[in-house]
Amino acid sequence: MSDTIRRTGSCLCGGVQFSVSGAPLRVGLCHCKDCRKAGGSAYSAFAIWPREAFETRGLVSSYGTRSFCRTCGGRVAWV
Repeated sequence: MSDTIRRTGSCLCGGVQFSVSGAPLRVGLCHCKDCRKAGGSAYSAFAIWPREAFETRGLVSSYGTRSFCRTCGGRVAWV
């Protein structure tokens, strides 16, 4: 049996929507300095899907490996 669950989300303002399908390859918590600063917390939760399972809609900007909403700056992906 294959996992056909589709998960959806958006940035803070809703200007960028994303969806992933299937089971994540990995999930976890990261306590590195970059993740603590990006999330404003002691750690950041993450999940990793194959690139082909991830879709975005809206005005996405990228800086290095980080993708975010052009309007509100909400994080969308870290590739």
